[in-house]
Amino acid sequence: MDHLRTALTMLVIVFHTSIAYGAAGSWILVDVDTSKLTITSILLTIFTAVCQAFFMGLFFFLSSYFIPASYERKGAGRFIKDRLIRLGIPLVFYCFVIGPITGWFAHFRDRQSLTEFYHIEVWSFKQIFVGPAWFLEALLYFVILYTTFRLIRGKRAAVQSERPFPKNLTLLAAAVGIGFVAFVVRFVYPTGQGPLGLQFGYFPLYFLLFIVGLLAYRYNWIPQIPARTVKIWGWVAVCAIPVLPVGLILTGALEGNMTFAGGLNVQALVYAFWEPFICIGMILILLRLFQKHLHRSNPLRKWMSANAYTVYIIHPPVIVGWTIFMTNFIWPPAIKWLLVSLLSIICCFLLSAILRAIPGARRIL
Repeated sequence: MDHLRTALTMLVIVFHTSIAYGAAGSWILVDVDTSKLTITSILLTIFTAVCQAFFMGLFFFLSSYFIPASYERKGAGRFIKDRLIRLGIPLVFYCFVIGPITGWFAHFRDRQSLTEFYHIEVWSFKQIFVGPAWFLEALLYFVILYTTFRLIRGKRAAVQSERPFPKNLTLLAAAVGIGFVAFVVRFVYPTGQGPLGLQFGYFPLYFLLFIVGLLAYRYNWIPQIPARTVKIWGWVAVCAIPVLPVGLILTGALEGNMTFAGGLNVQALVYAFWEPFICIGMILILLRLFQKHLHRSNPLRKWMSANAYTVYIIHPPVIVGWTIFMTNFIWPPAIKWLLVSLLSIICCFLLSAILRAIPGARRIL
């Protein structure tokens, strides 16, 4: 599971680089003309849409899976203190240091000094630079809810016991149910919108997977995932991938009609129900893949696992830096995307190792 988390962290870097080079979505710096529809932008958008459907939800699943054991070992007080240090300090540092400096360097470095930028944009709270650190913020809220629940519940331990992995019908009901909830939530909070950097339109799936992670630990589900279930839902996910782009095209996407973010319309309905089917299939495939074939460790994988959390926190300025550097070259966006993704991954892990070598840093990072 550590190796899977490392792979997801690298995928986050590739995901954000994809937006920089044409995929639909929000990112700090974009280096292409997004008004033009190209083969590269279409393929990268499909790639990011599939990633968005599962990878952050899987992060919540992996994070919550280890929470019960940590809570039992440390107790409520020490557990919440450690989470506040591990999540809260990087969150604050990102919001007031990494995020603002990255935004200034990307867009304002030629127009105003960093001091002026902080005075106008940061200390006035005109902008809140949460960026990808929204995940730390959300996870901190979820952890507080979990701790509150355990305190209300009393001293009963979260005892592990064997229960069968959910049946296909249960997974189907969950996919349909969460798709409906997301569709309704997006009436109020379309995708891409929400307070404090939290895009509430995606949160029904995130919250469900956080709970599922807790249950997976308690009922020992990971070793019990049936191969047939993985095969069925894997094919469901693969076959579902073209449903979204085809649905968008049939409802006028090529003519500029893009209403999938939310509201009472066909595009929003298709997107809301499409995501959980992709999510379940992709998560089961990855859990099975890493459990059966990518579970072996070696010094490099251990080193990468130890640095993955820091890489997640620091990756935005690295991507932005390489994106700005690549503006000096007249190369196709696809080539730049590949190069910036690779260079950013390498640099992020090296920089993480340097930062974690600072005395006391590993307590936080």
